Amino acid sequence: MNYSNITSKLVASLFKAIRILLRFLSGALGLLAEGTKVPDTNDATNHAVRGGVLNYRTGKLDDGTDPYGWYERD
Repeated sequence: MNYSNITSKLVASLFKAIRILLRFLSGALGLLAEGTKVPDTNDATNHAVRGGVLNYRTGKLDDGTDPYGWYERD
């Protein structure tokens, strides 16, 4: 029995399986990255982190510059 031949085939199969796994993980990571939405910089809700004011007309937080909005409770 030639153990070196069996060992080399086993190592080759192992490397092939690792390459297939890495390709799968790379593809899955690419799909996850495509699905990530970066919020728009002008979105009124982004001001919440910076201490935005609740616009009761729209129901969203904004910077308080909406000329038709109202920012205090009735």
